[in-house]
Amino acid sequence: MNTERLNKLIEAWADSRLTPLEAAELSALLRNNADARACFRAEAAFYGLLHVSMDVLNFELAASPARTPSFVARSGGLGIAAALLFVGLMALSLGWLLASPAETARARRIEIHDGNFELIRGPMPAGFPRASFTWGGDPSETTAADAAHPHALKFVAAAGEPNVPNSPQQSCDVFQIIDLKSCQAELQSAREAIVELKASFLDARAYEGDPVKFICKIYVFEGAPNNVADLWPPSGDQIIGSGAQFYIREEGLASRWKTVTTRCVLPPSAGFLVVQIGAGSAGRPGQISPRLGEQFADDIRLTLQTRHSQKDMTTSR
Repeated sequence: MNTERLNKLIEAWADSRLTPLEAAELSALLRNNADARACFRAEAAFYGLLHVSMDVLNFELAASPARTPSFVARSGGLGIAAALLFVGLMALSLGWLLASPAETARARRIEIHDGNFELIRGPMPAGFPRASFTWGGDPSETTAADAAHPHALKFVAAAGEPNVPNSPQQSCDVFQIIDLKSCQAELQSAREAIVELKASFLDARAYEGDPVKFICKIYVFEGAPNNVADLWPPSGDQIIGSGAQFYIREEGLASRWKTVTTRCVLPPSAGFLVVQIGAGSAGRPGQISPRLGEQFADDIRLTLQTRHSQKDMTTSR
């Protein structure tokens, strides 16, 4: 194994600048070399991208045998490192959609309930949502952020994972389960499918304080979301795809809205998504969040991007 080359590929992955050829090269390394997988996992944790769980601590706790979720189990397969590569590659440009003149790209919105926070009044329902297409999570509320955003989500306070004892109050997170029944036909017929999540964030503080990291994540699962709330965060072998992007307001910059975008592949077997947005600590995993209350989110949108061959489209007619 060429360690120097592996490190360069991981660096490019962390910065979301892998080319398709580099992505294939890194994927092959992780599939075939245990040392490469161990290195990738360590680097993913360092970059703060080990997002199959809230943080490294919660990942270890969530993956314990006593907490194995009962929704569709995955085989061990490539392990967590390869799963994380699957995550990271989804941050690539959507230029693949135009890769072949013999293929056609399509894009359409996926339903997300109240992505502009106009229907909920006051406090957000507490806890992980029990039903699809509803918001729920840590202490937060809907309120006016500014004149252009009269209805926005305000992150009020960080909280630990309710199902993970002694987990750190690292971030304030809000979730929505997205049932993919309406997308099944497209997922089955598409050559490739990607889901894109966009969220706008604002750190409204006029003063410089401890940095706050905004979180924009997608998790993909098979099966139905019957008992997700009782078993969140899930163990790594339940997740068949995920994507994450983060935003930290740089020191000295004026307060302004920032749109964050993350993408993830949707396998044909995908049954539902979990969307997560949040705000919290910008430090190492496990670090307690700074005081919140002046951080906002708005304009949450999901888009399905699919690629179809002309031959398949002709046959389907």
